[in-house]
Parts: sequence; structure tokens; C-alpha cells
Amino acid sequence: MDPRHYNEATTQPGLEVHLSPGLEVVPGEHTQYGHHFPETREGANYDGKEIAASTIVYPDPYGSPQPPLYELPASEQPARRRRLWLVGGAVAAILIIIGAVLGGVLGSRAAGSSSGESAVSQSGGGANPTSTPSDNGTGNTSPSNTTTTRPESIRQGSALSVTGWRRSDGGAEMHLFYQDPQDGLRYSRCDTSRSIEGSDSCWEAPISFHSFAKPDTRLGASTLIFGDLYQPQTQLFYIGGRTRLMGTNFNSQYTPPYSEDSINDVQVFTGLNSSVTAYWPWAIYQDSTGELLHVRNQLLRNWSPTTTWDVNRINITAITASRLAIVPMSANFSRMAVKGGYAIFYQAPDETLAVSITDLDSPELDPDYPLSWQTELPTITLPIAGPFSAFSVARPSDPLQRVDTYVLYLDAEANINVLYTDSSSVSANSPAEWETIQPEVLQGVDRDTDIACLTLASSDRSAAGNPVLLEPASDENRCYFQRAGQVVEVRLDGQEWVEVGSVPMP
Repeated sequence: MDPRHYNEATTQPGLEVHLSPGLEVVPGEHTQYGHHFPETREGANYDGKEIAASTIVYPDPYGSPQPPLYELPASEQPARRRRLWLVGGAVAAILIIIGAVLGGVLGSRAAGSSSGESAVSQSGGGANPTSTPSDNGTGNTSPSNTTTTRPESIRQGSALSVTGWRRSDGGAEMHLFYQDPQDGLRYSRCDTSRSIEGSDSCWEAPISFHSFAKPDTRLGASTLIFGDLYQPQTQLFYIGGRTRLMGTNFNSQYTPPYSEDSINDVQVFTGLNSSVTAYWPWAIYQDSTGELLHVRNQLLRNWSPTTTWDVNRINITAITASRLAIVPMSANFSRMAVKGGYAIFYQAPDETLAVSITDLDSPELDPDYPLSWQTELPTITLPIAGPFSAFSVARPSDPLQRVDTYVLYLDAEANINVLYTDSSSVSANSPAEWETIQPEVLQGVDRDTDIACLTLASSDRSAAGNPVLLEPASDENRCYFQRAGQVVEVRLDGQEWVEVGSVPMP
């Protein structure tokens, strides 16, 4: 067994889910994706922590008689359905409808008799397209003659997550995920090698799909590439009802092109307002105590996916509802998918931006582990639960296959700043140093915006059987945020940030 792995699988088991105390497993049915589990069996130990698995079968695969790790607020407690309440509710509904009809009639007459009055549109909810000042959401309420129509496909302040990969023809394919005003999840797809007819944009119309997402869920997307079967497969993690960690797979080789992920069969409860971030084979979330945990696919020795998952605590405590951002720490998948392979950015209890590389002190860490950059960041105080995102790129011509990393974070003035590593200013064998800038195209964004940045997928084996290394900086290093409700796309062009435009959404 390779000691760098957490719990290495040596065969392809039906199921072997490793969980921290208090977590449960619900077996499901096997699907063509090989990610749904037909059976369960006990797991092993990790870092001295007891890991337990349950084989209890529940009739409803998305419900559980067991409570989450905290008490639900009164607003989320199950309602007692009594006949009297139903009758009262029906009567009230009838009265409301009658009132609405009368109000509409009287309102239309009043509008018709006053040609000098103008309609005042509502803003902030994002449910309907409205004309709003161009600086809406930035905190500046001064009047403006410029108006922007808010899209209906995305809610104001929606979570954002993006993932993508480089295709063999040289183009890149990206999926941008978000939540609509009705709590449904959607994605927009971009093929950078072509433009949509009648437009100079590569982004297709939004596509909705079935999910169990809770309102204002956080999102974490990643891409699995391995040979022909997973060439490629997009994974989306989100928070469902009762704060269950849920997921959906997307693979164009199958019909239908999406399927529920196997994480839906593993009863993992997150914190009430937990974020989730992902980069294959990892996903990270926060529990109700503020601790961070990672979910890792238990890859085989040849790095192929399995139907096995580990869930482990990583000895990090963040501020409640901290945003999270994961980045790979090597351009080579075989170094990234093991201990020390990723870094996690989070908001510390003192409200500052922090980062940790897991298992740097582990005796099982690769003795030749190359540290890309120092984990001591400049002191950056974020708004509580303030948004940030991060991405990594390969250092050019680096034989150690280290990375440079960029972090985009929102400050109290509704401007996005960039924290990045500058490896050009240090010697070849030294970790990079951190620098900060505030690009003009990242200023004046919506105060409730999320931020999503793209790290292209890496893999040990493409469809042609070759390693897929993380690329140096390119035009595909893009980030997304909301300004006046629109999703704005920016890209890194050398050392400059350039605004590409808005992702088209109805």
C-alpha cells in the first residue's frame, strides 16, 4: 500500500465507505456510472480517529430518521398537518386571491388615469428582470441613467462554481453552475473553440437539471478524466435538504447525460451554512462544529476511480459559514491526488484569509515533496463569510512541477482583489512569495456576489492513455462574479486581468 494514499483500494469493491464518527451510510442501486453502491461494509482507521459505517437501509434514499449534527431552526422543523390548518389555509388563500383580483382591477384603473406616473421596479431578489442602476449592489445608491436587465435564470447572490478541461483539439470546455430564483440548479456550457450562432460568445443557453438543493446552497464542481469511460465526467457537489452533502454527475457519453452521484448514498451532514469546494478526487466541506472535512475517492493504484469514498477530518477549524477554495499543489495528478496534494483556503476564526496544505507534517509525505509557496499569507481581513475563490496553474518549465496560485477575494468596499504567488522573483528551488493587486475590471461588483475561478482538470490518463498535466497560465484561466445581477467573465492575460463580457442568460 502506498503510504501517501489515505485508504488505498487494491481492488474494485462493491462499496467501502470510510466515515468519521456520527456519519451514516445508505446503500443505493448501481448505475452505469459505477458510482452508486449496492452494498456496504465497515471501513478502517485514519490518523487514530475511529471511522464507522452503517448498513441500515432506509426506504427513502434522500430522507433519514437520524437528525443532523445540530438542531434544526424552528422554521425548518417538519410541519404538523392538521385538518383545521388546511381548512383555515384554504379560506385564507381564497381571500387573498379575491383581494389580488380586486387590487389588480383598481390598480390598473388608477394607472390608466395617471399618465404622469412611472413604474418603480423592485430589485435584489433576482426573480424578475428589472431595470436597475448600473452600480446596483455595490453600495453606491447615486442615480444613474444606465440600466441593466437582470437575468431570470440566476438568483441574485447565487453560488457560482466552474470546472473545465482542455480537449484534444485544443479547445476548452467549461461548465458554470449556479442556482435560479426557484432554488433549482442550472449550468451554462462553453466550448471555447466556437461561438454560438448570432453571438460572439461561446456560452450556450442555461440548462436546468433535477436536484435536491436547499435555498442558497453552495456549489463545488470538478472534472474527472480517466481513459475512455470518464472522458470527461463533470461532478457537482451541493448542499441538499437537512444539509445533506449531495452530488450530480454529467457525462455526455450516456443517456440521460446526468445522474445522481454516489455521495447521495452516503449520509454526510454538513454545517447549516457550509460551503463546498471540489477538485477531483477531493471535495471539502464544513461540519456544524466549524471543522473542515474532505471527501476523497479511493483511487486504485493506477489512479482509476472506484466506488469507494473516504470522509476524513483534516484538523482545520474555520469561521462559521466560511467560504472554501481548493487548489492542486502539483501540475502532476499523481502528486496531487495523495497526501500534500491540495491546499484549502478558508476564513480563520479571527476573520482573516488562511490556507493549509494537508499532511505537510505527515511522516508518510513524499520525502521529495516540492513546496510551491509558503502557507503564511499577508494579513487580509475578510467580511464575515466573505466570498473568495482560487485557481492554480503550472509554473512554466519547472522540473519539480510546482504551481502558482491566484486567490480572488471580496473586500468591504465591494471590490475584488487578487492575491497571487510570484515565482519569477525567487530562486528556482525556493517557494514563491505572495503579492496583491486590485485590477480595475474587478471593482464595483455586487456586495452579495459569489466568486468562481477555473482550474483546468488534470489526470493520470487521457482517452489516448497519456497524462494530462495542469497547464501554465492561459486564456482559460477565468473567473466569474455578479455585477448588477449579470454574471461577468474575466480572464488572466499575462499579468493583466481583462473583462471578457457577461455570460448570456435570459
